[in-house]
This record gives sequence, C-alpha cells and structure tokens, in this order.
Amino acid sequence: MHRFMTSLEELTEQPPQHMLLLYSGGLDGTYLLQQLQSLGTRVTALNVRIGDREPSATAAAQARKFGAEFVDVDVTDRFFGEFAPAAVHADALYQDQFPVGSTLTRPLMAQTAVRVAQEHGCDVIGHTATYMQNSSIRLSGSIAALAPEIGIAAPFLGSDLPREAKMAALQDAGLSFPEGIHSIDANPWARVIECGSLESPENRLDESVFRWTRDVADAAADPVEVLLTFEHGLPVALDDRPIAFGDLVEHLNTLAGEHGVGRSSGLEDTPFGVKNHEVREAPAATVVIKAHQVLANAVLTAQEHAVRGAIAREWTTTVVQGGWFSHLGESLARCLADLDRPLEGSVRLRLHRGSVTVLGVTSPNGLYYTRLGKAFHASMSEYSYTPWLSLATLPSRLRRFGAP
Repeated sequence: MHRFMTSLEELTEQPPQHMLLLYSGGLDGTYLLQQLQSLGTRVTALNVRIGDREPSATAAAQARKFGAEFVDVDVTDRFFGEFAPAAVHADALYQDQFPVGSTLTRPLMAQTAVRVAQEHGCDVIGHTATYMQNSSIRLSGSIAALAPEIGIAAPFLGSDLPREAKMAALQDAGLSFPEGIHSIDANPWARVIECGSLESPENRLDESVFRWTRDVADAAADPVEVLLTFEHGLPVALDDRPIAFGDLVEHLNTLAGEHGVGRSSGLEDTPFGVKNHEVREAPAATVVIKAHQVLANAVLTAQEHAVRGAIAREWTTTVVQGGWFSHLGESLARCLADLDRPLEGSVRLRLHRGSVTVLGVTSPNGLYYTRLGKAFHASMSEYSYTPWLSLATLPSRLRRFGAP
C-alpha cells in the first residue's frame, strides 16, 4: 500500500529516513526544510528548472542552511520535447477557455523527482501543494503512478498554517521573505497569477499583475503577421525559417505579448467543489494552438475532427486531474499524436491588439476543394444526386409520413 503523509503531525509521528523535497526556495518549502531538520530527517532538496536559465543560488543556500543536499536539474529540453508538444496535439485549453499551465510541468517535475529519489535512495518524496491547488493531485498522482514503492508527503494538505506563522519561524533562523501578495507559477508555456487582489473574481482585474502581455490599449497600433509551418501537427518553422520549438515559444511570447495576445481570466475547479480564480498569460500558446486548430480543420475529415476533439477534451481533463502517467492519459496522448500525422502545412495569422486573425492556410493534405481545380467540378457534374437526396432524407420522410 502506498504511504501518504498529509499533515505535519503525521510527519512528526513517522519521520521519513530520507526525503526528496521538491524545492524552489519559497516560503512553504523552506519552512518544511526547517521542520524536517528538527525531526532529524535527511533531505535532498530538488529544484526542477523549466525555462530558467540559471540555477537558484538563493534556493541552494537556504537548503544547505538547513542541512539539506541541494540538487538542481534543468529539464527545459524535455519539456519542449515531450510535454508541450502533447498540449499542442490536444489544443489543450482548460474547459475550452485558456491554455493549461502547471498541468504540463507538474508531471515532469514528478518524473524528475522519482528519478533523483531513486538515485539517492529516498524513501519519500515531498511537496508543498495545498488543497486549493490542483498541483497536489498532479504531483502525487504522477509520483504514485511512476514509483508506487516511494511514499508521498504533502503536509500542507492537512496543515493549513498561516503565512505569518511560517515567516515568524524562519525569521528566528535569520531568513526573511518578501510580502508578495500574488502567487505566481510560470513556465515557458504559461504564466499563472492568483491570490491577493485576484482571490475573488468579483474584484476588478489588477493591470499590475501582467508581465508578458501589454494591455490592449497600450499595444502597438500596427498589426504584425506571422506564418507558422507544421509537420505532423507540431510547429517547425516561423516565417519560412526553421526554428526549434523552444525558440519559437520564446519568440512568440515576446511578439504576441507586445500585441496584447494571450491574456485570460477564469475559475479553476478544485477537487473539493469550490473554484479558484486565476489570471494567466500565454501569448505563444494562444497563437500556436489557434494555428494548430486551423490546420486540423483544413486537413481532417469531419469524423476525424469530431473524434479528435472528443479525445483531446478527455485527455486535457485527465491530465488536469493528475492522470498524465495513467494508462488512459498515455493512451489518449498516443492517439492524438497519431491523428496529427497528416497535419502538415502553414497558417498565416495577424496579431493585433489582443486578437489573432486567420489570414490563410495551405496544406498538401488539405481537403478544401479548390486544391482539385476544375477536375472537382467536372467529376461532380457526373454525380447522380437524386439517390443521395432520397437516402439522406429517408428517415425524416418516413417519420413525417407516419405522424398523425
């Protein structure tokens, strides 16, 4: 049976021998390091970097202050090689509203944590997610699927300590943390902001929280056009120049952000029925997903398109709820990638003051009739339409005939 510890009291009663703690240097993780040191637990603090160019010197220093070994792993290449592409194949939008964010990074962090924990002989993997964060099930679910022999500690699920109490405890150890009112989770695909003035959706949106996108009123007056080229459903070139996926995302985050593209505000469901308000910025994701949707519409048959849409929504829901490494999640992801095999071609888009407008699409596999020229109309002139109409309308005519 998998061992779960979901409160500080449980940790105190049964301290792990060696914990792998996912740690980025924040208040919650540092407080937990302090508690683990007092329990005599050996700790390996793991910082998983996705898009950050340099290791965190602050996180390393704080980990060592509390006697923990600090390990830093850059998984940016893996993110762009496996995790972000899956989101493109699925047009992954949370409830069809905005691009997913931590849904992509948490399973990658868990996968990395499992590998490092096994290398270091850890018996437990810990994280600091709370019951108001879906990251709790995304991390815990991924760890449990990948390494059922390793225990999971999520002590802030059951121990809801005020921020002030944690800060006071760490001040005694000579550490202080800035009083930031917003909680921010950023990766190259999306930047998610919550808490503080954003806690309630009834409050007017605070313009100061945005970093990647300009307000529409301040965006450039002149539009810009981009041409995205895809192979097997993934972008491979920008304006006819080959480009790595990661470089493309970085470029579009800047370009589309300057034109006010990619802002969203919405409510995320938690496992316990209530909703959590989030604001996010995802300029590149917004542009890439739009282009992918347009290309899929041009290439896939009506049935293929409908089936792909249903599978994509099911995959997105599954991974949002922590099932990235579940049998269902992995099977759906493979199916979506396979359905995308014929998606080749280019989509031209215009970015202007928050809008993304489709200007054109070209595909060697496109099903639009103009690719066939006059031959299409010539063949259709030989078609017998009466049997088709007779069969197509048969159910309605029979039911109408039999109606009183």
